[in-house]
Amino acid sequence: MQHNVHARASLLLAVLGCTTIASAGPDWLEQGDAGSMISSAQLPSRPNGAAQLTSISGNLASAFAEPDYEDLYRIRITDPVNFSIRPAFADFNVVMYLFNITVNNEGYGLLGADDESPTSNLPKLVGSSNDGTQVIVVYPGDYVLAVTGFGRVPVSRTGPIFDFESPTEISGPDGRGGINPLAGWTGVGETGHYSFTMVATDFPTTPTPGAGLALVGGMGAMGLRRRRR
Repeated sequence: MQHNVHARASLLLAVLGCTTIASAGPDWLEQGDAGSMISSAQLPSRPNGAAQLTSISGNLASAFAEPDYEDLYRIRITDPVNFSIRPAFADFNVVMYLFNITVNNEGYGLLGADDESPTSNLPKLVGSSNDGTQVIVVYPGDYVLAVTGFGRVPVSRTGPIFDFESPTEISGPDGRGGINPLAGWTGVGETGHYSFTMVATDFPTTPTPGAGLALVGGMGAMGLRRRRR
């Protein structure tokens, strides 16, 4: 679904109510509707004067004939150790996922984040899991960030890709569908406006794919299962 970009920008800035963002604008404001699959993920392009990609803003909506429950963006991680994404603003319960991009443009789940703490329903995504799966983003490169609302779940042909034992964990792809690439989404997710601040990220350098993940202890990605604490 394509909406008027300028109208959406004005609405988003009004909702944010932030003079800094209103005067400078985000590094990337969702253009039309960011896609739902790896192949249709939106590719932020570098505007004049932007040294790196430090913020993305957009919205999800359920009031249209075809609801928009997820937005996918291709981003570049420049420093996996210091990489982080967290909301500067969100008026709904946001969930974030990070996917690796293969050479044939498939997306394998890496990390998922729901709530940063028991007192906050806003997530923080960093480059490693803390749920016992021992997933670590090792190499700089292009990855796909998925923005959804609580209730919307990424699935592969064999089921959900992630299994959150706790809403505050950063999860590896330990669901029964975690060994297969993203095939779609299921569930009704919350919707609203969002703006993210990003550290150690930049505009994508497509068509170079992301470099993937490392599993401490030598476990293969295809055999990933949660290691209980």
